[in-house]
Amino acid sequence: MDQLPDKHLDNQSIQHRLRQVFDQLGLTIYQIAKDTSENPSKFYNILNGRAKPSYDTILNLLVQYPQIRADYIFRGVEPVLDINGPPPVVRVPVPPAEPDQIEIPFVPTRFYASFVESISDGIREADLESYPVSAAIARKYPQAIVLEIEGNSMSPQLVSGARVMATPVAEGDWVYQSGGVYAVMYRDYLVVKRIRENNLLTHQQLTLYSDHPNGGSVTISADDLRGLWKVVRIVEAPVE
Repeated sequence: MDQLPDKHLDNQSIQHRLRQVFDQLGLTIYQIAKDTSENPSKFYNILNGRAKPSYDTILNLLVQYPQIRADYIFRGVEPVLDINGPPPVVRVPVPPAEPDQIEIPFVPTRFYASFVESISDGIREADLESYPVSAAIARKYPQAIVLEIEGNSMSPQLVSGARVMATPVAEGDWVYQSGGVYAVMYRDYLVVKRIRENNLLTHQQLTLYSDHPNGGSVTISADDLRGLWKVVRIVEAPVE
């Protein structure tokens, strides 16, 4: 680093010199303020002529960036940077970290009726509550929703109050679904049941079963079927 002169600064040219220094460093005022632990507004005011840099501020810059020539700062003797000194600081932008969780649409039991009513008009995600799930899981099931389980007809696997993630099944694929647990919308109802008998192709009927032995079953006509979501995982379950 060049030898520092006394504390007298040429206020008429220091503004221009600092602007040249910042330009050649290739750094934003925000980054320079961060590196020097200064307030960004201080440098903005200096460059705009609303404030004069203190000797300590100049010294701080020279210490933080040793490639800046003190001769240029104080006397205007070029070059601006010492080409034989340390290389300019290169800041590689770091992309923001992805969130650990993502909010996806949530249908609590109290919203079942409204959810059923809104399907015919095309439900909007903004009209639903949201539920945080792992970002990795949300990316795996991009159109999934979270449903709250009502009652214990699907116990012991799914008890009342459990929250499950379910993905929509395209209408053309309804006839191929069997064996898994599904959220099924028919007429004015939304239920979570297991599909054991899928006769939509042959008899235009779908039979749903409860896992609990006292839960029973229900057979639905194809004409009454309005939506199908396959339950893919449990995201929360109470301890019983």
